[in-house]
Amino acid sequence: MASCPKGHESGTLDYCDVCGARMGDGTASPAAASAVPPPLPATPAAVAPSAAAPDARVCPVCGTTQTGRFCEEDGYDFLLSPPVADPARASSAASTPSTTEPTPSETAPSEPAPSEPAPSGSTPPRWTVTVHPDSAYFEVVRAMGGEDASAMAFPQFAPERRFELTGQQMVIGRRSRSRGINPDIDLAGPPEDPGVSHVHALLVAQEDGWAVVDLESANGTYLNDPSSNPIDPNVPVPVNDGDTIYLGAWTALTIHAP
Repeated sequence: MASCPKGHESGTLDYCDVCGARMGDGTASPAAASAVPPPLPATPAAVAPSAAAPDARVCPVCGTTQTGRFCEEDGYDFLLSPPVADPARASSAASTPSTTEPTPSETAPSEPAPSEPAPSGSTPPRWTVTVHPDSAYFEVVRAMGGEDASAMAFPQFAPERRFELTGQQMVIGRRSRSRGINPDIDLAGPPEDPGVSHVHALLVAQEDGWAVVDLESANGTYLNDPSSNPIDPNVPVPVNDGDTIYLGAWTALTIHAP
């Protein structure tokens, strides 16, 4: 360690860290040392705004970033994801006639393509759902009470119906001609279940199966145990082979995996 003119051992080389004298100069004092301004703190670098999440969805109608189920600008339903046509592209394609003449190479006969194996004709099995009345569920609904509970009657005859799950989503509900509602799994009667909403629930395709989503129905949607709480609306809940979805007053939908 260095020594100041007064004989103190100092860990610094400019001013003595004991008496404040300038190293090599005995005229400085602690007051002089304290007059030296401390170094300014480093200015933090400006933080660049984070880019939008790569998986953030935008509305296909207006381009607004999704913040909930419905677009804040035009009401587009991200959960149902209805297809949106591109009118500009369609009108451009319709108004632009094709004027390209075929080249000789295009009109000349080409070499035969290698033969491909013919399809077997059989389609892979798909998930299905069976719709049927459930008397035990009906008794649970009646036990819950309500002003119309005593007037309800379990149907004497209700045929079992089976639907194949195709595409990316299947709407469950009751058709309404006046409102233009035509669900994929139509639970309209006879017999008519009064507790089923016109747009009640949704089956959504997943990577390894399907999930059920309640679409804020009036009477809720139950999975496997109708005496428990209904599933939360607008939240996909995975379903497995043999699971049963309960809705309305007596309607049950049993899931069948391939």
